[in-house]
Amino acid sequence: MKKTVALILLVALALPGALFAAGSKDKYVNPEVIQVQLIPSRDAAYLDAQRMPMQKLLEAQLKRPVVVTVATDYNALIEGMASEQIHVGLLATTAYVLAADEGSAEAILKSLRYDVDDMGKQRKDLPLVSGYKSQLVAAATSGIKSVKDLKGKKIAIASFTSTSGFVWPANLLADNGLDPEKDVVWVNVGGHDNAILAVYNGQADAAFTFKDARSLFEKESFHPDLMRKVVLISDTTEIPNDTISVIPRLDPKLKEAIRQAFIAMMKDPDGLLIMQKIYNHEGYAPAKDSDYNLVRTYLQRQKQWKF
Repeated sequence: MKKTVALILLVALALPGALFAAGSKDKYVNPEVIQVQLIPSRDAAYLDAQRMPMQKLLEAQLKRPVVVTVATDYNALIEGMASEQIHVGLLATTAYVLAADEGSAEAILKSLRYDVDDMGKQRKDLPLVSGYKSQLVAAATSGIKSVKDLKGKKIAIASFTSTSGFVWPANLLADNGLDPEKDVVWVNVGGHDNAILAVYNGQADAAFTFKDARSLFEKESFHPDLMRKVVLISDTTEIPNDTISVIPRLDPKLKEAIRQAFIAMMKDPDGLLIMQKIYNHEGYAPAKDSDYNLVRTYLQRQKQWKF
């Protein structure tokens, strides 16, 4: 009898631990197929052509199936990560902050790029940088010489959630005495390349893009006069670079494997070329959430405006 009681007590004591161990497995997501999504910061058709090569390289690194897709817009990617249908998101700066603040994203890397001069040429003589600037460009014939000249003008942007295309610029306008809601007309053209083309084609007076989005066209023979027709007016202050982010509940070992996979891709000439084509990434560095606190400050200020 004593042996029976002792056995019951032993089982009773062990059961909570066993239940906890079983439950702990459920707190992590470890998908058989890893869903990766790109944010459409440039023409979606162009990004779509690059996703399969990227997918194959990631599969080779991670030793499991990977599906790379292009989100319809910034919000769709954030929603996909919130529902855990998307496991890895290449999130632009503001999109990362929005996703992180709702508990849907964790930055594991931030991108590195070459800085660029005022003519859009990469400064390959200098170290890679983890921040970038937004630029104001305008039609050479527009008469726009400064931010204050934007009053009453039509401004092309990539998206209302784009950090360099809207968040920094809207705050820049406010700092220069313009009402971002009433004093200008914002035109969402769906991509930084499209914003440059809107100015080039006379569909907008000016545009805000990352610096220097004009270089997206430098190898295209059918826009040979673009740098003359679309001129740099000014830069903003520095913005922290975009991120490689994962859902917070992703298995820790898989998070680390994904982090290492992206770092390894940049050491592979084919992988580097793909990431250069997609987002001009030249490398990656560790990221921490506090790197993006100034973005939060600007977004808080922006709540007074309705767009």
